[in-house]
Amino acid sequence: MITQLFALWTDGLAAAWIEASDLLRHRRVFQLRAHARPLTLNAVHGSTIEPVVSFADDLGDKLPRTVLEQTRGGIVEIVVPPAAILQRRLDPLPAESAPYLEQVVAHQVEALFPWRAEQILHSTVIEKRPDGALDVTVRATARSAIATELAAAEACGASEIQVVSEGKDVARARTNAIIAAVGSENQQRSMRAQSIARYAVIALLVLAAVVIGWTTFTGLSISSDVAALDREIVDRRAIINRLADAAGAGHNSGLEAKKRSAPIAVVVLDELSVLLPGTTYLTDLTLDGAHLRISGMSANAADLVPLLEGSGHFKNASFYAPTTRLAGGSTDRFSIEATVAPHPTERQ
Repeated sequence: MITQLFALWTDGLAAAWIEASDLLRHRRVFQLRAHARPLTLNAVHGSTIEPVVSFADDLGDKLPRTVLEQTRGGIVEIVVPPAAILQRRLDPLPAESAPYLEQVVAHQVEALFPWRAEQILHSTVIEKRPDGALDVTVRATARSAIATELAAAEACGASEIQVVSEGKDVARARTNAIIAAVGSENQQRSMRAQSIARYAVIALLVLAAVVIGWTTFTGLSISSDVAALDREIVDRRAIINRLADAAGAGHNSGLEAKKRSAPIAVVVLDELSVLLPGTTYLTDLTLDGAHLRISGMSANAADLVPLLEGSGHFKNASFYAPTTRLAGGSTDRFSIEATVAPHPTERQ
């Protein structure tokens, strides 16, 4: 089954390639009129017919080189009277028989026409009926009746010899032409086209397999890489979260420790307001960590240092600038520095 499908595929590609190449190149068409004497080969240029060469009755003479160069590879049409082509229609056939129609026709051809099978040249026309069945029409003529014309066409080196019915509708006649022979050139073209089609199909199948394999491998590789990357991202995030938690905890503990160890300015000011006598006024207070500096005016400046030391809230109290007596002699300007001792609640 696979072999038959492959053969049908390649044959179809080969036929399409040959048909396309025939459309692209100029087809040289010649005609031989059956039973005309002398038998003359005419070149067909549209509606114009131009004589090329006449043949002797015995066809013993070879064609001149110039004529053979012109006719070789062309299509030779043998024009016969309408009565020379018989037409028969087979009984309707099922659509499934389409691949085997030629075998069916070959089996019945002697029963359809009054000639022996080897003498019959025929063509098959297939039409599809509305019910899906096939109407098969067979058109045939006798090879012996045009033997001279066939020999002349072969002498011209024709790539294809067709038998067409004489009439005004030339296009229809060519559509219903009977293929009498296919020259060696066309046979070689067909063989080359089939070989190319086979190699092309095999190459496409191999390419498709490679592409599918590579795509599958790439997809699996990418999926594996994405999974590994996801795992690495999760691990990195976990590490970052742990570091952030540790840093946050350390930072907070440091802040708490600093908060507990550092004096609070409001508390220090409150303690000073309780300790200092009513005759003492502060003009400046600086608290840098636990280092306190105060400046102001007092009637008893000399008593301030012992007062601070004895309170238990301050230590290392001393004047850091000379004390000066203000005008009037009852008030001194002082500058004292001291270390703030930890609060009792902070020492717990």
